[in-house]
Amino acid sequence: MAIITFKASEIFKKNLTLISQLKGINMSAYIKLILTNTLKEEMNNITKNGLTVAEELGIIQSDFFDKTYGPFKNTDDLMKALKKKPSKSHK
Repeated sequence: MAIITFKASEIFKKNLTLISQLKGINMSAYIKLILTNTLKEEMNNITKNGLTVAEELGIIQSDFFDKTYGPFKNTDDLMKALKKKPSKSHK
């Protein structure tokens, strides 16, 4: 198990002590509880490929509006779609 330390003001320490006592646990356990819950939230916001959910939704949305996706009737239609510049609203 690792030991993590940080510097805090006396007021911060007093407030932290007060809240942890009200919860019926020691300050170390309270800090661990806060960090564990915050870390879980942050990890839930990151997908398996390292992108946030918002970033992945942006990619999906941009793909949805991408006119270069087929199916195409022939290679000429495909080449025309690839040569078109994307509109400003979908960059």
